[in-house]
Amino acid sequence: MLIISIFVTLQIILFFVMTFHDWVHLPPLTDIRAMEKHSTKKGRFINSLIFALIVLYPLYLTYFYRNNYTSGILLPIVFTYGLLTLGTIFSWWIPYFFGSYSVAHKEAFAEYQNTHHFLPPIGDNVIPNTFHVMLHLLIWTCFGIALYLFFYV
Repeated sequence: MLIISIFVTLQIILFFVMTFHDWVHLPPLTDIRAMEKHSTKKGRFINSLIFALIVLYPLYLTYFYRNNYTSGILLPIVFTYGLLTLGTIFSWWIPYFFGSYSVAHKEAFAEYQNTHHFLPPIGDNVIPNTFHVMLHLLIWTCFGIALYLFFYV
């Protein structure tokens, strides 16, 4: 089924992006030098490992059960991408549209100041950079496909 192949491909891309985006300097999309000033290598490693495992789990389920999906297999996939979607909304999009939850939350995004942004500023709110907009679209697409599979396959 073509949708499964597309879903697996998107999840593989997401796995690599989530695992390595804190390590690869791709100006103007990422600014690893700024990130190194705001976080330790150990912290970035732990963060990368956590996100790699989070994305690897639904990828594993999608790939190895591709010929025999049940609600018991699809529900954890939907749940994982649903949580990731909520994470993107609460950490980036609510602060963009309505302001940060705290000064500390806003300061945590200082490492992205010198990366490319195409969204217009709203006051002094956090602005999602281009890289994170693309990443979020990838996560949301995976969530949409997971929902489709859960309800229609």
